[in-house]
Amino acid sequence: MLAGWGAFSLRFMRVQTFFAALGRAIDLVAECAGLSESDLVSFGATSADASLLLSLHHTYFGHTNSTRKQHTAADAARRRGHGLVTLQLIESFVAKVRDHNKAWDLRVELCQTSAELVENVARKRLREMRKPRTYAERAKITQHDNGLATLTVTADSRELTDVFKGIDQERPGASFLENIEGGGVKTEVTAMAVMQIDDYAELLKGNTDKDGEEFIVRTTDGATMTGSQLVERAMLDKGIVVAVSREHGPLDVFRYQRFANDKQRLALAAENPCCAWKGCKVPFEKCQIHHIKAWARGGPTNILNLVPLCPYHNGVNDDDPDAPPMRGRMDRIGGRTAWLPPYDASPVFTSPFN
Repeated sequence: MLAGWGAFSLRFMRVQTFFAALGRAIDLVAECAGLSESDLVSFGATSADASLLLSLHHTYFGHTNSTRKQHTAADAARRRGHGLVTLQLIESFVAKVRDHNKAWDLRVELCQTSAELVENVARKRLREMRKPRTYAERAKITQHDNGLATLTVTADSRELTDVFKGIDQERPGASFLENIEGGGVKTEVTAMAVMQIDDYAELLKGNTDKDGEEFIVRTTDGATMTGSQLVERAMLDKGIVVAVSREHGPLDVFRYQRFANDKQRLALAAENPCCAWKGCKVPFEKCQIHHIKAWARGGPTNILNLVPLCPYHNGVNDDDPDAPPMRGRMDRIGGRTAWLPPYDASPVFTSPFN
């Protein structure tokens, strides 16, 4: 009986010693000074435990430029009785902080914290350190292999919330596109034919002064007709036809369904598929419609006072012909688009149809 009690007491003392050692994990880590992983394994530690002990020894007792904080952390861990599991948890959070000083500050605070609160305190401090995300208006589209795409848009909160409310969640994609005018901005390819009026008839009356009026021509057989009648006879199968005169420039646009608001832009695009400035290749779709005689100076919005210019050249164009020339300016000479140099030189006609 006594022998049995003695064996139990010895086992109890071993267990008690084991847990006491766990409660003084920082002292156990300190005892690893000068030992290697193989030494610890030979003492009965697993390879993983040996690696952990040596890593903790390097942190809490190894060389560092923050010796004061290192001593404070080790002393706090000893007072709190942190075990190996707690020290390992502390280091997992500290590893997420890149700044050396801030990492030591967090380590000291967590070592001073009771074990059951370490995780909560650590997560709170990491959130506080995290820089707040800043947002700006942007749009991004991601194409998927199955024919679908994902559109990500950052915009005004109130307006975007209203857009979201209008989406039917049972058919989100279709309902979203239906709520956008025209079902979104669609890529449209349109064939356009340019009709050189001088090859077909003599221009009697142009429409360049008053938009909406048709020009009048006399054909080679002596008959007079409107521009639309001439186009119907000569080029009805071309879809969109822009009538251009060598002397007067673009005159009118004809199509099966006529849109007065688009006529000038179509005519200008036919005359200058790119920015009208000398040597510029910015496509018409990215250009602004420039008034040769500025709108603020009474310039009319008709074909002979308009040219397409990219935003840059529209900005540097010398709008005031009476001011000292700087970069040159656009003009029309005999209806033809021309760049007037800022120095004494001949005009440069820029349209491919000039």
